[in-house]
Parts: sequence; structure tokens; C-alpha cells
Amino acid sequence: MSLLEARGLACTFSNGTRAVRSFDLRIEAGDLLGLIGPDGAGKTTVFRMLIGLQKPSGGETLRAIDPAKVGYVPQSFSLAPDLSVEENLRLQAGLFGIPAPAHRISELLDTIGLAPFRERLAGDLSGGMKQKLSLCSALLPQPDLLLLDEPTTGVDPVSRREFWDLLHEVHDRGVAILFSTPYMDEAEFAHRMLLMEGGRVLAEGDLADFQGRMPGSVLKIGTTQRRQVQARLAELAPLDLFGEGHQIRIRFRMEDPGPMLQLIRGWDGVDSVEVSEASLEDFFLHRLAEAEAEEPSHA
Repeated sequence: MSLLEARGLACTFSNGTRAVRSFDLRIEAGDLLGLIGPDGAGKTTVFRMLIGLQKPSGGETLRAIDPAKVGYVPQSFSLAPDLSVEENLRLQAGLFGIPAPAHRISELLDTIGLAPFRERLAGDLSGGMKQKLSLCSALLPQPDLLLLDEPTTGVDPVSRREFWDLLHEVHDRGVAILFSTPYMDEAEFAHRMLLMEGGRVLAEGDLADFQGRMPGSVLKIGTTQRRQVQARLAELAPLDLFGEGHQIRIRFRMEDPGPMLQLIRGWDGVDSVEVSEASLEDFFLHRLAEAEAEEPSHA
């Protein structure tokens, strides 16, 4: 069953900035969708249009469920910092019109792991705990759909892991989830991803789909002399370079990579060379380069 659809959503701000261009989306019961892209890609504007905080300049949003059954966790903490954890949840329960909310609040605090901090002021919570409180608030009305705009940005790695464990539990209980993130490792939690940049969707699918659409092969090179090895690679042929630190990833279009592997293995500073599956980051950068090359033809 479709819970929420967006058809051709667009948003152009008063200063002429095109934040979102012809955005399409369909969320069904049981979905776990990821909207993936860097800062400035248009993700937050999409969320604001989906929940009615931003009026689209084009397109439409269709909801098959009561808006009260849509939970929302914004990118920035928006609860009252001078109220305690429990006071914030009681206030939110009143806004949602939830009668006698004490049991529901206690249940959520136990599930989310905030019960020991129910009397602590929200403003005194750590970044990870603030996001857990925001999640508690969004889950109060027992939503069928949960929207989370970059919920773990700025949160430490341990808290990120704990937060995702909670989201998987929520999803396992039948709540559909749409989340946005700039983190490629986090993106792969999604069953389906929309890769977004410059206000437009570059590609939609899962990791296997993207790997199948990646032309050529990916070569992974381990080296402690990154700059020198990159310079020698650039002399071989036009290659797409990815990676960071002590690892270089290149995409090439050879049916038999054996001769290239043998050549590179003999270079000074090369510790390892192997053929690798394309990562989500590899495909994103490839698709971004394609989109930038296509852009002049659409001008």
C-alpha cells in the first residue's frame, strides 16, 4: 500500500536558487528508504515539502494516511531545552492529543534507553541522547511512517550505532522509514536508495542495482605513497580515481585487467592490488560525473 507519494516536486527560493528539481518518490508500507547526498543536495527541502513546512513551487504530494500518523525527526534538535526529558514528551503528547500518555511515555523511554534520564533537562543531553529524545517524540502517536532528516549527523560513532539499532527495531515492528544521510556506510542500511545532488535524483535502486550499472571494473590499490602512485596511474590512461588515505580505487574498462595488475604490482610504494566490487561511493561519484557531463545538453 502506498503511504506517501511525491510527483515532480520542485522548489525554487525567492533568490532564484533551485533547491529541488522534479523529485519523484513513492513510499509503501514496510519500506526502508534512504535519500543519499552531500550537504546542499536538497534533502532537507524535500523533507520540508513532504511534511508541509515548505510550499512546493511545482509538483504535488499525495498522502494515503492521516498526517498525524507520520512521525518526523528534523535535522536540528527542536524540543524545549529547558524542559526535562519527560516534560518534553508530556508536552508533545498533549500536542498530539494523546489521552493519558504516561504509559506510552514510560514504554518509549524504556525502549529507547532514556528511562534513567527522564528528569534531566533536554538541553543537558548529549547529541546522541537528544536524537533519541527526538525519536521518542516522533514515535509517541505510533506512526505508520517515520521521516528522519540526517538523524545522526554530528553524533559520535557509538551513538550512531545505537541509534540505528533502535531504527531497525522500529522498522521490524512495521513502521515504514524514509531517512536522509550524507554517510555512505549508513546509506546501505536502506532497502532502496535515491542518490541526490544539486536538487535532482541521480539514480534510484539498491547497491546491487548500482554495481550492475557501473561500467568497467574497480581496482583497489594499497599504497603508502599515494601521490606518486596516482601520478603514475594518470600516465596510463584516463581513469576515475576514488579513495583516500592509503587506498586508491580506480575504475577502468578492460576485459582483462591482468596485465594492468601485473604492471602496477611492480611499482615502488604499492603494497597490494586487487579487483574489487564497486562501492556505493564509487557509483555515486561515477553517476555524478555522468550527470555533470549531461548538464550542458539540458541547458
